[in-house]
Amino acid sequence: MKRQSVFLSMLTSTAIVLSAVLGMLVFSACDVNAIPLGNTVWIPLRAVDASGDEVELNTIYNANYSNYQGSLSFQENNTFELWMGPGNPNDGTHSGMYEQKDGKINVFFDDDTVEQFDIQQNGDKTLIAVPYGGYEVYFIKQ
Repeated sequence: MKRQSVFLSMLTSTAIVLSAVLGMLVFSACDVNAIPLGNTVWIPLRAVDASGDEVELNTIYNANYSNYQGSLSFQENNTFELWMGPGNPNDGTHSGMYEQKDGKINVFFDDDTVEQFDIQQNGDKTLIAVPYGGYEVYFIKQ
């Protein structure tokens, strides 16, 4: 009887330790702060309006969808470039410095404006939500 009690105690302890390790692995897999941003390019996936309703990207830019383009890129030296809009990248590129902190990306544009982008986990996809003219544009890693 004593041997069975020791065995059950060891089995219970092992199960607790394994549960804790598994929990830490799952938590770290979803940790948006662990997502490396340096040397990445992100492209628009979708957009929502202020009420959370999905809208077509061409609605935001008042352009034919085929003309819409955009990108968000981050470099290892903590610089970024954001291009949102139709036409030539030189017409709508904004750049500056960024820092990643607490599931957010604080961006400091070259014109001294400051903005905050949210890093979100949507199933197995990581998205970056960028506010733009009353909308949220969601970028996905290219």
